[in-house]
Amino acid sequence: MALTKLNSLSMPTGSVLQVVQFTEATDYATTSTSFTQGPQTNTFTLTNSSNKVLVLVNCLMYATRSTSGFGRVAIYRGSIASGTRLTQGSEPQFGATDSGSQFYSITNMQYLDTPNGNTTYSIGFNKHSGATNANIVGSLGNTHITLMEIAG
Repeated sequence: MALTKLNSLSMPTGSVLQVVQFTEATDYATTSTSFTQGPQTNTFTLTNSSNKVLVLVNCLMYATRSTSGFGRVAIYRGSIASGTRLTQGSEPQFGATDSGSQFYSITNMQYLDTPNGNTTYSIGFNKHSGATNANIVGSLGNTHITLMEIAG
Protein backbone atom coordinates (compact mmCIF):
# COMPACT_ATOMS: atom_id res chain seq x y z
CA MET A 1 0.00 0.00 0.00
CA ALA A 2 1.45 3.37 -1.05
CA LEU A 3 1.34 6.22 1.45
CA THR A 4 1.01 9.97 0.96
CA LYS A 5 2.60 12.19 3.62
CA LEU A 6 0.24 14.92 4.88
CA ASN A 7 2.17 17.14 7.27
CA SER A 8 3.29 14.55 9.83
CA LEU A 9 0.70 11.90 8.90
CA SER A 10 1.06 9.28 6.20
CA MET A 11 -2.21 8.61 4.39
CA PRO A 12 -2.90 5.44 2.37
CA THR A 13 -3.49 5.84 -1.37
CA GLY A 14 -7.20 6.50 -1.95
CA SER A 15 -7.76 8.32 1.36
CA VAL A 16 -9.92 11.44 1.30
CA LEU A 17 -7.70 14.33 2.44
CA GLN A 18 -10.14 17.23 2.17
CA VAL A 19 -13.68 17.99 1.02
CA VAL A 20 -14.93 21.38 -0.18
CA GLN A 21 -18.47 22.13 -1.35
CA PHE A 22 -19.33 25.03 -3.65
CA THR A 23 -23.00 26.07 -3.56
CA GLU A 24 -24.69 28.58 -5.84
CA ALA A 25 -28.29 29.79 -6.22
CA THR A 26 -27.76 31.61 -9.54
CA ASP A 27 -29.85 30.84 -12.64
CA TYR A 28 -28.07 30.37 -15.99
CA ALA A 29 -29.75 30.26 -19.41
CA THR A 30 -28.64 29.64 -22.98
CA THR A 31 -30.12 29.37 -26.45
CA SER A 32 -26.78 28.21 -27.85
CA THR A 33 -25.90 24.76 -29.17
CA SER A 34 -22.30 25.34 -27.98
CA PHE A 35 -21.34 24.77 -24.36
CA THR A 36 -22.02 27.84 -22.22
CA GLN A 37 -20.40 28.80 -18.91
CA GLY A 38 -22.38 27.75 -15.85
CA PRO A 39 -21.34 27.76 -12.18
CA GLN A 40 -17.61 27.75 -11.47
CA THR A 41 -15.87 26.92 -8.18
CA ASN A 42 -13.19 28.90 -6.42
CA THR A 43 -9.64 27.57 -6.79
CA PHE A 44 -9.26 24.17 -5.12
CA THR A 45 -5.85 24.01 -3.43
CA LEU A 46 -4.38 20.53 -3.21
CA THR A 47 -2.14 19.39 -0.34
CA ASN A 48 -0.05 17.50 -2.95
CA SER A 49 -0.12 18.32 -6.67
CA SER A 50 0.04 14.61 -7.61
CA ASN A 51 -3.25 13.80 -5.84
CA LYS A 52 -6.57 13.27 -7.62
CA VAL A 53 -9.81 15.23 -7.30
CA LEU A 54 -13.22 13.57 -7.24
CA VAL A 55 -15.68 16.11 -8.68
CA LEU A 56 -19.35 15.61 -7.77
CA VAL A 57 -22.03 17.81 -9.39
CA ASN A 58 -25.70 18.14 -8.51
CA CYS A 59 -27.83 20.71 -10.33
CA LEU A 60 -31.41 21.35 -11.44
CA MET A 61 -31.69 21.63 -15.24
CA TYR A 62 -34.60 22.99 -17.26
CA ALA A 63 -35.37 22.88 -20.99
CA THR A 64 -38.21 23.93 -23.28
CA ARG A 65 -38.66 21.85 -26.40
CA SER A 66 -39.69 23.43 -29.70
CA THR A 67 -39.58 20.46 -32.11
CA SER A 68 -37.17 17.79 -30.95
CA GLY A 69 -34.15 18.07 -28.77
CA PHE A 70 -32.88 18.37 -25.30
CA GLY A 71 -30.07 19.96 -23.33
CA ARG A 72 -26.70 18.63 -22.20
CA VAL A 73 -24.37 19.28 -19.31
CA ALA A 74 -20.64 18.59 -18.78
CA ILE A 75 -17.89 19.02 -16.18
CA TYR A 76 -14.89 21.21 -17.09
CA ARG A 77 -11.54 21.73 -15.40
CA GLY A 78 -11.22 25.53 -15.44
CA SER A 79 -13.62 27.73 -17.37
CA ILE A 80 -15.58 26.77 -20.48
CA ALA A 81 -13.59 29.26 -22.58
CA SER A 82 -10.08 28.13 -21.64
CA GLY A 83 -10.48 24.90 -19.66
CA THR A 84 -10.65 21.20 -20.47
CA ARG A 85 -13.92 19.32 -20.88
CA LEU A 86 -13.63 16.28 -18.63
CA THR A 87 -16.87 14.39 -19.28
CA GLN A 88 -17.20 13.14 -22.84
CA GLY A 89 -19.62 11.29 -25.07
CA SER A 90 -23.31 12.05 -25.13
CA GLU A 91 -23.12 13.71 -21.67
CA PRO A 92 -26.05 13.59 -19.23
CA GLN A 93 -29.04 14.82 -21.18
CA PHE A 94 -32.35 16.29 -20.13
CA GLY A 95 -35.38 17.29 -22.19
CA ALA A 96 -39.10 17.51 -22.83
CA THR A 97 -41.30 15.00 -24.63
CA ASP A 98 -43.85 17.12 -26.53
CA SER A 99 -43.47 20.24 -28.65
CA GLY A 100 -43.67 23.32 -26.44
CA SER A 101 -43.42 21.33 -23.23
CA GLN A 102 -41.09 22.13 -20.35
CA PHE A 103 -38.94 19.69 -18.44
CA TYR A 104 -37.04 19.89 -15.14
CA SER A 105 -34.35 17.33 -14.29
CA ILE A 106 -32.04 16.91 -11.32
CA THR A 107 -28.68 16.06 -12.88
CA ASN A 108 -25.86 14.31 -11.03
CA MET A 109 -22.38 13.79 -12.46
CA GLN A 110 -18.99 12.71 -11.16
CA TYR A 111 -15.47 12.58 -12.53
CA LEU A 112 -12.15 11.47 -10.99
CA ASP A 113 -9.63 14.03 -12.24
CA THR A 114 -5.83 14.26 -12.12
CA PRO A 115 -5.34 18.04 -12.41
CA ASN A 116 -1.59 18.12 -11.53
CA GLY A 117 -2.10 21.18 -9.33
CA ASN A 118 -4.60 23.70 -8.02
CA THR A 119 -7.57 24.44 -10.27
CA THR A 120 -11.22 25.45 -10.58
CA TYR A 121 -14.11 23.36 -11.93
CA SER A 122 -17.10 24.47 -14.00
CA ILE A 123 -20.41 23.22 -15.29
CA GLY A 124 -20.94 23.71 -19.02
CA PHE A 125 -24.36 23.31 -20.63
CA ASN A 126 -26.06 23.76 -24.00
CA LYS A 127 -29.26 23.06 -25.88
CA HIS A 128 -29.79 20.64 -28.72
CA SER A 129 -30.91 22.19 -32.01
CA GLY A 130 -34.62 21.41 -31.53
CA ALA A 131 -34.86 22.90 -28.04
CA THR A 132 -35.80 26.51 -27.39
CA ASN A 133 -33.44 26.90 -24.43
CA ALA A 134 -31.52 25.15 -21.68
CA ASN A 135 -31.12 26.39 -18.12
CA ILE A 136 -29.44 25.67 -14.81
CA VAL A 137 -31.96 26.71 -12.17
CA GLY A 138 -29.99 27.42 -9.02
CA SER A 139 -32.76 29.52 -7.49
CA LEU A 140 -35.14 26.53 -7.24
CA GLY A 141 -32.60 23.89 -6.33
CA ASN A 142 -29.12 25.12 -5.41
CA THR A 143 -26.25 23.93 -7.60
CA HIS A 144 -23.61 21.96 -5.66
CA ILE A 145 -20.10 21.10 -6.82
CA THR A 146 -18.29 18.99 -4.22
CA LEU A 147 -14.53 18.52 -4.56
CA MET A 148 -12.71 15.72 -2.73
CA GLU A 149 -8.92 15.47 -2.72
CA ILE A 150 -7.91 11.82 -2.95
CA ALA A 151 -4.40 10.72 -1.92
CA GLY A 152 -2.46 9.44 -4.94
